[in-house]
Amino acid sequence: MTRPDGRLPSDHSVRRHSIGLVGGACLASPLGLVLDSMWLLGAGAWLLIAAVLLELVYRP
Repeated sequence: MTRPDGRLPSDHSVRRHSIGLVGGACLASPLGLVLDSMWLLGAGAWLLIAAVLLELVYRP
């Protein structure tokens, strides 16, 4: 059953997760650059990669 806007609740859940991953990447990457911490920079990069893959795999 579809909602009036054409998206299911699972679509919104995936979108929330993707936005959360991008938010984490936006926090971890600059912090890694400022603190000169390679593991924080790497964690931010992997969070961004996970968000992109999630959007590519799950297309509503």
